[in-house]
Amino acid sequence: MKHILCADIGTSSLKAAVIDEKGRVASYSRQSFKKYGTENAASEWMEALKNAADELFFRENVSLNSLKVEALCISGNGPTIVSDKGLTLMWNAPVESGVQIPGGAEPDKKTKSLFIPRLQAFKKRYPKEWDESRVIFSGPEYLIYRLTNEALTILPEERYVEAYWSAESLADSGFTAEDETRLPGFKAPSSKAGALTKAAESFLSHEENGLCAGLPVYCGAPDFISALIGTNTLEAGTLCDRAGSSEGLNLCTCTPVDAPGIRTLPSIIPGLWNASVLIPDSGIRFANYKKHFEEQAGFSVTYADLVHAAITSDGNEAVLDQGKYLMLQIAMEARDGLSKLNDAIKNTDTPSPVSLTVTGGQAQNDDWTQMKSSVMGIEIHTPECHDAELIGDAALTFTGMGLFSDIKTAAGALHRNAKIFFPGGDQG
Repeated sequence: MKHILCADIGTSSLKAAVIDEKGRVASYSRQSFKKYGTENAASEWMEALKNAADELFFRENVSLNSLKVEALCISGNGPTIVSDKGLTLMWNAPVESGVQIPGGAEPDKKTKSLFIPRLQAFKKRYPKEWDESRVIFSGPEYLIYRLTNEALTILPEERYVEAYWSAESLADSGFTAEDETRLPGFKAPSSKAGALTKAAESFLSHEENGLCAGLPVYCGAPDFISALIGTNTLEAGTLCDRAGSSEGLNLCTCTPVDAPGIRTLPSIIPGLWNASVLIPDSGIRFANYKKHFEEQAGFSVTYADLVHAAITSDGNEAVLDQGKYLMLQIAMEARDGLSKLNDAIKNTDTPSPVSLTVTGGQAQNDDWTQMKSSVMGIEIHTPECHDAELIGDAALTFTGMGLFSDIKTAAGALHRNAKIFFPGGDQG
């Protein structure tokens, strides 16, 4: 049985897992960042990967000391810009253009590129660092570079060129030919990025588990693409909800969707598209509520306990009622997003979704998921691996290794549902 190590760089943490060719997670680790949201964010990604490996292979309740991985895969957030020295402009840092992340609001009117406005902002804010950088990376590729010394840009699919850059779009946006040389060439997800260097082997210090010089390192994808693969949202009419610090409903469609409040980008599957609606800062709102509750209560509480207490509140405790109202509000926003997507695909060949797969923080909470199913009026599935980006990375890597004929086949084989929630309150 082949195993690989998958790592996804989130906004505030790195998630990693050892996954086998059946989609089973042998071990999982989440490493929180201390510098996220700062210009030094990328500087701790390598350390986080090392700490994740330490935890993955030396858990007391998991016998993995003799397990060896046969490849490593990296995915992560975007459009984040990172210099070869690690200077970082995160995807959510405000920039003058107001371009939003995939799944968000209307694209910038001046360019369809997600990256060019952020490249412009990086160059304007850090002119000295821009001029001194040999390479400028689009996010997780910086960690790949640290591991392999190979510079590249992961392009999810050929139709994504206008969402990234071309020689023409860069020139039209004021970049010089010399500027263009700083942006590494495109490589496809599931392709081999390079091999682990001796220096990376020494730093990670787990050669007995396969993390040794020469280990193949594969290209993952932008995290939202990896999540779509990991939830098998790769056929028209399939729907997933990436619910973390923000939330995005993503519907696979036969044709591009053009409607207010919906962002359409190509699917990783040629000929298909992804229509998405963003619910800004839904997770952040609840995190702020949790902080407020703890200040009022005078003690700390887990997310699971707080959600359960708020949902089952009988109306006699105002602070719990605030939480219940907030969760209902977020669920209704998701319901409105689903309605918006359904309206947009009327009179098209895309079938209306009959179920929804949730991935991310909310997928770990049965109470919240059940409430959401009832409010939205749709069957909700939660995957065995709540961070579906990691399963998507596994599908990409095993495809690159030749175990599957294509990404869609790999996703179908590796995606595993754990629970099903029905609007009536039943659970399967």
